[in-house]
Amino acid sequence: MKPILLTTLAAAATATDLLLPLYQFPANNGGVWSPIEDALTANPSLTAKIIINPHNGPGGPGEGIDDPQYAAGTKALAAHPNAQLIGYVHTSTDLGATRCNVPWADITAAVRRWSTWVDRGVAIRGIFVDEAPVNTANDCVAYMRNLTDFIRTDPGLRFGARPVVVFNPGGTGQLQAYYDLQPDLIVALETCFTVPERAGGDYDQCPTSGGYERANAVRTAVLVHGFHDFNGPAANLSATEGVLDQLVKGVVQRGIGATFFNTAGYHTFTDGPASIGTVARVLRTANGA
Repeated sequence: MKPILLTTLAAAATATDLLLPLYQFPANNGGVWSPIEDALTANPSLTAKIIINPHNGPGGPGEGIDDPQYAAGTKALAAHPNAQLIGYVHTSTDLGATRCNVPWADITAAVRRWSTWVDRGVAIRGIFVDEAPVNTANDCVAYMRNLTDFIRTDPGLRFGARPVVVFNPGGTGQLQAYYDLQPDLIVALETCFTVPERAGGDYDQCPTSGGYERANAVRTAVLVHGFHDFNGPAANLSATEGVLDQLVKGVVQRGIGATFFNTAGYHTFTDGPASIGTVARVLRTANGA
């Protein structure tokens, strides 16, 4: 996986949202998620799309919303006016080796179960589709078109007036066909980082023609899941708050629709330098610059 550099372009006309993959268990009646709540409270102008994933989907009986920990944690998050909770589904039965092969009945059943969370007091506002396709093989364009239409138009679903739809191919590829389906976001970069001093050539994974067109920037998301000194091509890279600030500004100035930086994967959010509180504050400040 190549590291990432985000360079400065013209200022964005719209704000960049926070897209947070919340794969951490909400222990202590949701109390483990309190740093996320604190970040939402401290940055009320920042819109946070928060991906909920109890068990690679909504979970079965006794899981997900049936689990008192998830019920408490998601209700607390959903109470924040700047939070949009979206449910996790995936298209692959073999961890992404083959995309779009989850049977239609199975993936639509998972989407329907997410919609029922509203009956338990948690409004899910849309769906995050993981292991989304990076090319047009396996009739994936039709699969994703049908899935997007289902999420947005099925009369039995209760995601609100305009459900949020996010595709996560996890990298660049033949993505224009999927941008044409008009999802809210495509995670076109899910990677690590490098500092600007190491830029150039293969170190820059976000060029203007790097798998998505600039016209699609507002519907592109960038997730940096390993912002620490052990990433990158050399041991002398430094993950500091100053570098974080520079990279987040680069995302915003490119007009990217959503982003997230985190120090240690998607299972803990308090480790520095890219703790959830710091990332939310830096992103909110960059949006207002």
